Amino acid sequence: MENYGIIEAAKILKVTDKTIRNYINRGFLKPEKWNGTWRISRDEIEELFRKKFGKKMMENQIDMSHNPDQILVEKSEFEAQQQQLGKLSVIETVERELRAEIRSLNERNAQLEASSASGWTEARALKEELEKTREELNMAEEREKKAEQDANWLRRQQKEVEITAQKSAETIQKLREENQRLSDLLYQRALGLGRADVGDQHHKHQ
Repeated sequence: MENYGIIEAAKILKVTDKTIRNYINRGFLKPEKWNGTWRISRDEIEELFRKKFGKKMMENQIDMSHNPDQILVEKSEFEAQQQQLGKLSVIETVERELRAEIRSLNERNAQLEASSASGWTEARALKEELEKTREELNMAEEREKKAEQDANWLRRQQKEVEITAQKSAETIQKLREENQRLSDLLYQRALGLGRADVGDQHHKHQ
């Protein structure tokens, strides 16, 4: 089934990509996520187009949605997200392992404290092992804290990448519109100059 990205859908429906995201959040569109990127089915786009404009979506609207600049923006956004998500996944895995290690150390710590209280025969050895376990526990907690800080930083970086990608798409759209406006203006001026030359030649013949 044919489907479109958020920027392509925004182009077809003549809205901003932010509006498309709002449609998704409110349930007006129900896309699927492919490799970290939302993809919206053609059927949903056609239905929303019909409700919005009161007519069936034609092929020319579909063709307008596919342009190289927008595809590049989506690809760039996807690659950046994948890179950040990869780092985040590694850190979250480390966090889970550290939490499991801390739980194990806490259990061992409790066992040692109970054994130490039950008798004096192995009190000295247990005390040394207890102190070592506590040191390992403190180190594990420090590593967990560091991993959590790294994960939070990467989440912020991922958010900034998404915002930058969105701004890039909006800038490309504005530049395209300005280019179209200048092309139309030059075309009108060229027509005006052509008419002026024809008028001069007519006067000369008279």
